[in-house]
Parts: sequence; structure tokens; C-alpha cells
Amino acid sequence: MKICHMEAMKEIKALEEEKERILERESDTSTVSYKETETKVLNGYSYAETRKRIDEIDTKIRKIRSALAYANCTVKLEGFDITIGEGLVLLSQLNGEYSRLSYMARHQQLTRRITPVGILEYTECLYNVEEVTEAARALKSRISSLQVAIDRANLINMIEV
Repeated sequence: MKICHMEAMKEIKALEEEKERILERESDTSTVSYKETETKVLNGYSYAETRKRIDEIDTKIRKIRSALAYANCTVKLEGFDITIGEGLVLLSQLNGEYSRLSYMARHQQLTRRITPVGILEYTECLYNVEEVTEAARALKSRISSLQVAIDRANLINMIEV
């Protein structure tokens, strides 16, 4: 069956949620308590059936993740000449740089204050705050373009699962 990358990611999430529900249910039903004078009431829990179902889910997840990993290493992003995997790394790097530039852009070019002993003290940025502000804007635009390219690739490219 062929599905797009986004569908594959959603399928993985759904399978992981199903696995978590099975494991939670196992925690709730894998033991029974009863008094010495009572008859033990079984609740239908089966260790073998639970393990079988978990193994089936894990196998499906591995198969989908493997297909996605291969696609991430081979599918190129439109307008960037890099793969999806490289794009994800670049996106993380650019977001880190944007965070730093945003912090720098919040400063004033020159500030002054009077110290507790009455001396006038200046603090001046050794960079042009306006240039950094503009660089942050341009970087934000590049980040948006890259995110759109990744999203588009995840929607239009298909994998076999």
C-alpha cells in the first residue's frame, strides 16, 4: 500500500497510541486479587496474546519508520537541493541561529546608566542592531520556506508500506 509521508507519520503515531493502550490494559488486567475463601475470577488476560499483538504493532512501526528513513535520505526538497533528512537538520540549525539573532536584535545600539556610585556607564553593541534585525527577518523567511518545502515533500511523496 502506498501512502504519503505525512500519512505514514500519523499511522506511526496511531500505532504507538494503540500499543500504549494495550500496555496500560495489560498493567490493569495482568493480575487478579481474591480472598482465600473466594473463587478466582479470570478477566481474559493472555500474556501470549498481548505479546503477539505488541510484536505485530512493533513490526508495523519498524516497517513504516524504515521506509520513511529511506525516503528522508533520498527525496530532495524543492528549491533547496538537499534531502528531507538534511532539511530537518538544517531547520534545527536555522531555528537555533534565529533564536540567537532574535536575542541580539532586542538590544539597543547604545544604552547608558548611572552606576550606584554616580558614574555614567555606557553599553554599546559591537554590531549594528538594525542589520541583525534584518538578518533575523530574512532568516525567518528562509525557515518558513524550508518548512513549507519539508511539509510539501511529506505530502506529495509516497512510500510503500
